[in-house]
Amino acid sequence: MNGQTARFLFALRRNITLEGDLLLAEAELDAFLHDGVHGVTGVEEAVDSLPQLAALDGFGRLGSHARQSGTRAYLASGPLALLSDLIRRVSFVQRIYAITPDTVEARSLLTAAESALGPVIAYHVDEGHLVVQAIPHYALFELSDVVARRSASPAETKRNLTAVLDALLGRMADRRAVQLADEALSAYATTSHLSHDIHYYKAKFFPRMVRSLLNVCERRLGRGPHRVFDNFVGSGTTLLEAATLGIPSVGLDVDPLAVLIARAKLAAVETDSAILAAAAERATRALTARLRGQLELFDDVPAVTTDGVIPPPPGASPSPPAAVPEPAPPGGEECGLTLPAWLMKHRRMSPTIAAALSREIRVVQAVVTETDPAVRDLFRVHLSDAIARHVRMRLLGTGVGRFSLTFARTPLSQIFAGSIRDYVKVAAVAEWLRETLHLRLADAQAVVADARRIPDDLGRFDILVTSPPYLPASSGRESYAKARALSLIALGMRNHGGVDDLVDHSVGSMSGLADSDMEEANTRFAPTSFRRPGDENRLSLSALTEAERRAVEWLRGDELRAIKAGPTARYFLDMRQAFAEMGRVLLPGALAVVVSGKQSTFYRFSTRDALYTVPSAELLAEEARGMGFEVEALREVQLRKSNANARPRSLDDYYETLIFLRKP
Repeated sequence: MNGQTARFLFALRRNITLEGDLLLAEAELDAFLHDGVHGVTGVEEAVDSLPQLAALDGFGRLGSHARQSGTRAYLASGPLALLSDLIRRVSFVQRIYAITPDTVEARSLLTAAESALGPVIAYHVDEGHLVVQAIPHYALFELSDVVARRSASPAETKRNLTAVLDALLGRMADRRAVQLADEALSAYATTSHLSHDIHYYKAKFFPRMVRSLLNVCERRLGRGPHRVFDNFVGSGTTLLEAATLGIPSVGLDVDPLAVLIARAKLAAVETDSAILAAAAERATRALTARLRGQLELFDDVPAVTTDGVIPPPPGASPSPPAAVPEPAPPGGEECGLTLPAWLMKHRRMSPTIAAALSREIRVVQAVVTETDPAVRDLFRVHLSDAIARHVRMRLLGTGVGRFSLTFARTPLSQIFAGSIRDYVKVAAVAEWLRETLHLRLADAQAVVADARRIPDDLGRFDILVTSPPYLPASSGRESYAKARALSLIALGMRNHGGVDDLVDHSVGSMSGLADSDMEEANTRFAPTSFRRPGDENRLSLSALTEAERRAVEWLRGDELRAIKAGPTARYFLDMRQAFAEMGRVLLPGALAVVVSGKQSTFYRFSTRDALYTVPSAELLAEEARGMGFEVEALREVQLRKSNANARPRSLDDYYETLIFLRKP
């Protein structure tokens, strides 16, 4: 890229507190600026390099709402024409400063950038130089969460967003706007912007991480168009981030609820706020009427089968029945919705609680069934989210099915009503982004499919960013699907037996190779690079790598962890098959980033001494290499994740490893 150059300063977001975020921020900027970036730790250093910035005031003042310690900004040089891409794409930057000679070319570039990107640029002249300030789009995405929560209506949300943007660039001094901008810039939790928080979802991606990885991969590949793939799509973070970057994407997951959530996450930012507001108002009135008994609770609600299936709303595809219907467990029978037997056995789940919970779910489900088809799936996801937030299940790490169970004080119906009202403002934010910043979302598709058998009709891809389930040995969790069993049943996606099947057949589940089957595991995999797996192939445990066998044998020999040995063996073989499928659908030269837990360490409970460590990320990288990928790097990223209940691991720092792969 030729043309006029500029000196850039990238001020980092205040809420970047971990070095892992800093590494991602630097890698992302390096991908845009080929001469590299230089970290700045203080205002003085920035002023020495760019004295034109010394006189700035207000929110543009150097150090305003800056990262508190360590590297606070990055200096770089590059073409001024890069400014548009930087504004539209970067993830960790709060404000971009650029100093460039005042020329016709420079002013023309700035005019074109503002026309394409919205009023996110301000500049003035200082001794023959343009001093430019710009607010990156992604900073506004994140700030919009606070602005929406502090706004009373969709219309006020849009007005406040405009006022905050004006305040950030010194275009107005309205006290309310300044206060709101200050509050938004001071927020530390910013993963709930747009529709990223549409459903409570454990172990989901951090949006900034995904966005930065997509940027790095796409810049490396050069001129597109490109397509992104996520074969363990979960709640759809990769799809939404790719869409906002203008990159078409496809994601798949074996869990139909995950796919519904991913689709709703995308739909929420493209739904007309007026349509959503009208539907939310009607649903809230209907819900209030039903709860007050002004209507018969279950009038016109389809009957529910004895195995716990609620028929799907009109127009939805029915789920397949269980192979052998099971008897209805106690709890909730009088209103049709039955709860899984294993859930009813928990000491906190009495028949009285179960019956009340079933009734409330049925009331909300009836309201959802009656709502506008244009937003019905979005409301179904809010119902599922309300269930997940009201009934908190945490599967424990023993691997024998134990789980904790707590109930929120806020009624499920109230959680649902609050969510659908709040999402009218989320839709308004997305409208403001389209109207003001000219944001255009790329096509994104989520499908129900198995990462070990990727459908042929999905096509080929240039970029893969995914996070597969973690090693069963690390936690013993049967499956996140089990924790969502109530939602799967309430939405008519699975009956009780269907939930169990989903749990058993998921990668990383605790349903693995039993000891009696350890010597001959019937799998669907042929160990040939980038070759489609065949059912006729049979592998013994000797197919595992030496390091994998050591881990499995150690687990078998430990009384407390022996139950995890078979599932761990199956996990490695399943992931081998998943890597083979990744290679099959990626184009030559494609880039992939697989995010994995760094390692799993087992401790002596009495002393907290480490007994054995499974290098999970290294083992997955070796599996990828065996399937023909080039392993370019393993980069550790510390995350702010803690689990105070998971002793003795609760005091450990938590790291994920980014496995960078390339298909030759």
